Amino acid sequence: MLKTLLKAATAAAALALAAGAATAADVTIRYSSWVPPGHWYLENALKPYLAEIEQVTEGRVKIDILPKVVGTPAAQFDVVRDGLADMSWIVLGYTPGRFKLAQFGELPFNAITKPEHARIYYDTYVKHFGAVNEFKGVELLGLWNITAINIATKTREVASLADMKGLKLRVASDYAAKSLELLGGVPIVKSSTEAFEMLASGAIDGSLMLGETPQSTNSLDLMDHYTIVPGGLATALHAMIINPDTWAKISEQDQAAIRAISGSVMVPKVAGIYLDQDATGIKAMEDAGYKIQTASDAFVAELQQKLAPIEDLWIEEARKAGAEDPRAVLDEYRAAVAAAE
Repeated sequence: MLKTLLKAATAAAALALAAGAATAADVTIRYSSWVPPGHWYLENALKPYLAEIEQVTEGRVKIDILPKVVGTPAAQFDVVRDGLADMSWIVLGYTPGRFKLAQFGELPFNAITKPEHARIYYDTYVKHFGAVNEFKGVELLGLWNITAINIATKTREVASLADMKGLKLRVASDYAAKSLELLGGVPIVKSSTEAFEMLASGAIDGSLMLGETPQSTNSLDLMDHYTIVPGGLATALHAMIINPDTWAKISEQDQAAIRAISGSVMVPKVAGIYLDQDATGIKAMEDAGYKIQTASDAFVAELQQKLAPIEDLWIEEARKAGAEDPRAVLDEYRAAVAAAE
């Protein structure tokens, strides 16, 4: 009888230890979201991915979306690297000069028109530049380019290169700023959330904007014109990152499960949602009475000629950053995108 009781006690203790170990192995990730609650990007694109992390790890990894952003939109890389929050998404253009190799996805006329294009960009980047580790200090879970950045204005329509001269426009990256300067405009580098006040006060004439942005930032009544440039004057790059110390707390099994739904699996899903939202945003502009036009062939030819130095600049900077043949990488990327059309 005594032996039986001892065995039962030992078994109970073992179960208690096992339960304690399982609880200790659970990881809660503090996610810093810098778009407001209810924003379509958070609700439709990012939350489903975060929920999938919990699902594939059977709840062992949980995501706690913090009620307030930690830091500023531009500081999210540092916030995650330094452990002030565990995870966030970043706009690469908000930290000029940090991600030189990745910027081939930002070049003029390189915006996605299909979800598959974003996967091609991610795979090309990882294949050729992943070993350089531009994201040193964090774990990279996904990297994607998005839809076309076009010309939204209040003061006048833009139908030719002459119309660009002197326009003060908000931009989101250094390449977009350089592009605008080449076109005779005046770039103001700000996040989309900061652009609202500048538009409302009349401090700027408009913005280089995605189709979804006027609606999602409640700026529809602050502008009147939207000129669509096929392929975009630029596009933006986004990445999902996680703190490496937090990542290390996750078991290898669960890390593998998260990797399996991230990267080239997650990227086209997010890109597809972006494409849908862009179409919705352009429809909202139409309903609001915007004059929407597509740049003429002559205007596009002018833009291509003026913006050619941007591509040469990326090639030069990519070589300095460690790329052996950046021109070949760009050609490979564009050929793969063309084949996916």
